[in-house]
Amino acid sequence: MNAIIARALIELLVSLELSDEESVSVEASAALAEDAATSLGALSDTERAELISIITQMAEEAGDEDRRQVLLDLPEGLGLTE
Repeated sequence: MNAIIARALIELLVSLELSDEESVSVEASAALAEDAATSLGALSDTERAELISIITQMAEEAGDEDRRQVLLDLPEGLGLTE
């Protein structure tokens, strides 16, 4: 179940990143991403590695190049690689 929840969160964050300003304000999108990053900061090293693996797999499965690139940039953007 954790992988399903992780995928759902990642899909939401990617959709926010790819949305236009008319759909979601930049401020709201940034605030949600910051909140997610803060929460994910509590992950152990093992959990971070697992989440990065899930994100990488999602990027490999992505059919859209923009979505793939956002996924590839996401671990660093969320502070998972620090």
